[in-house]
This record gives sequence, C-alpha cells and structure tokens, in this order.
Amino acid sequence: MRTPSARRSKATAADAVLPLLPFSRRDLEDGQSWPVAKTDANGGIRGPASTRPGSGVVLRIIFFGSGGEGSMVPLETISRSHQVIALVRPFRSRSWWRRMASSIKSRTGIGTQSAMAKWSRIHDVPLLDTSSRSDSELAGRLKRLAPEVICVSAFPWLLGNEILQLASRAALNVHLSLLPRHRGPNPLLWIYYHNDQRTGVTVHGMNQRADAGPIFTQEAFELPRGFPVDRLYARKASLGGELLLRVLHQLESGEAKPTAQEERLATQAPRVPRGTRMLDCSEWDAERVWHFLSGLCPRRREPLWDHRGREVRYKAVLGFTASDCGKSPGLVESASFGWNLYCRGGSVQLASVRQPHPITEP
Repeated sequence: MRTPSARRSKATAADAVLPLLPFSRRDLEDGQSWPVAKTDANGGIRGPASTRPGSGVVLRIIFFGSGGEGSMVPLETISRSHQVIALVRPFRSRSWWRRMASSIKSRTGIGTQSAMAKWSRIHDVPLLDTSSRSDSELAGRLKRLAPEVICVSAFPWLLGNEILQLASRAALNVHLSLLPRHRGPNPLLWIYYHNDQRTGVTVHGMNQRADAGPIFTQEAFELPRGFPVDRLYARKASLGGELLLRVLHQLESGEAKPTAQEERLATQAPRVPRGTRMLDCSEWDAERVWHFLSGLCPRRREPLWDHRGREVRYKAVLGFTASDCGKSPGLVESASFGWNLYCRGGSVQLASVRQPHPITEP
C-alpha cells in the first residue's frame, strides 16, 4: 500500500458536497476589520471612504452571499477598497424549532449566516434577507441604493433580471471552476469526479443562465492528487476575492474586457442527491478512485456495502495498491485497518477511524 506524494504548484452556498464553512478570521472575531465606507438611510456616504492609495474611484457595491468562507473572504477583500452599501443573504422558511436553533446560533456567533450579521453590525451596513430569486420588494429597496456593481459569491440562487439590471456597471459572480467547465451549484464535487488535473476560479458577468455570462477574469492552478476539498474551497475563496477585486479595479479604469464563453466546452455541475453512488470501479483505476474518495472525505462519503451486505462507514482513505488482485471491481472486503475496496487494476484502503490528512498545498 502506498500513498502518492502530491505535486506542489500554484471558492461556492451552495455546494452539496461542501457545506458552508464558518468564517472565523481574526479581524472579524476581534470586532475589527478594514476601513469601509458607511452609508446613511438614503445610501449616501457618511463615513470614511476607501483607504486604497492611488485611486479616486470608490464603487458602490451590493454583495450577495450566504455567510460561509466562500462569501466572507471575497466580501472582506473588496471592502478594503470599495463601498459596500448592502448585504443580501438567502432566507428559507423553517419550522419553529429550527428558527429557535438558528436564533441561538446567531446570538452566540455560531453558524454561517451569523458571520454576515456580525460583519453588518461592525460596518453599519444594511443586511437584507430574500426568499426567492425574483423578490420585487427587495428589488425596490436595492434600487433606492443606486448600486454600481452587484457582487455575488456562494449564493444559492440565480438573480432575476429585475435585480441584475439595478447595477449600472456590472453584475459579477465568483464561480469556483474554470468556466465554461462545471457550470452549476456544485463544481467542487464534479472537479474530483471528472479527475481534473487543473482547476481555478472565474469571475464572470451574470445573466439569466447559470454561470453562462461573459468571463472578466479567471486563474488556474494544479490540483494535487487527493487534495482535501475543504482546503481547496479555502484556497478558491481567497483567490476568488483577489480576482473579484482585480475586476473592480478594471471597471474603475475602463480596462475591463469581458469575453464570451465557448458554449461547446460547457459542462454542468448539478447538485447530487445524498446517497447517490458515483464510483465506477470497473472503469476507474485504483489511483483515480483513491483521488476521488480521499479528496472528498469526510465532506462526502461514497455509499458502499461489503460482500455481506453491511454498510461500510469509512472515516478516512488511507491509500491505494496498484496491482491486480483478481477481485471483482466494486467488491469491499474487511481488513485489519478497515476495508479494501477493489477496482480496476488494484484496491483502495479505507479506514474505520479518522486519520490526519497529509499536508499538501497547491
């Protein structure tokens, strides 16, 4: 059994494979953050504007997010240089006990949406809830703020035209893949499923089709084999903030040059129902199966059963063996460390207890 060494080289809401990670940057936890322009009831500037040297232009931005790392890192990045005049987060109707639990989490600072509420209080920026993609009441409130740019990152719904048209300059979305590849709400899962060797982040213009608008900028990097998805998400959230700020600077200077996506290269990244089997052990070799399972564990575990029909509740993926054992692909057998999962030309070793993930950085 061996674990491949990763090759060292140079964030969405809404991903079913990756629940929104809590945002816990030290600046925000300490009640401090970057200077940001404040607004009055009419949307006018009434506080310190941007401290970014060398620019006399501060764009008025409405930011849509869900409160996880994929939202909060880009928000924090762009607020260093521009005027965030409102935050918008999704609201879903819930049962009484779920509303109570959410209220307790919000008051105690636990959970993802509480991060947006806390940021809103620190910066004295309005925080608005919306329950649908076409919210006429929300559109009316946002229209009075006269935004120049709408920025979206890790927000679960497409925005309607009534809202998109409010932005006088651009409506931008941060997408955690190299568009037009992996359009949709769950790009991280499909990046591992399709065995992508390179991945990245795209900032694109928004329209009525999911992730199909013109590309303003994107940046790619190598994806190490078996790299953990939560750390990939964090890396992409950071890169997404950098790219979004870059595009805002280009809008200021008039240098933004969006390009249309190549439709023939487009692939989809839909949500996958919990419990769906995705492995193809008869076609995938042991290294590819290991990469898929190891990268997504423990955020997602493949539903597996052993040869006796018992569910395999593995907690970690140890490595793989690249030698034909003569076993049927898809067979799972018990072992001293947990289980062996057999696939084309080898097997993958699954552990019954949690294991620390090796340190590999892209």
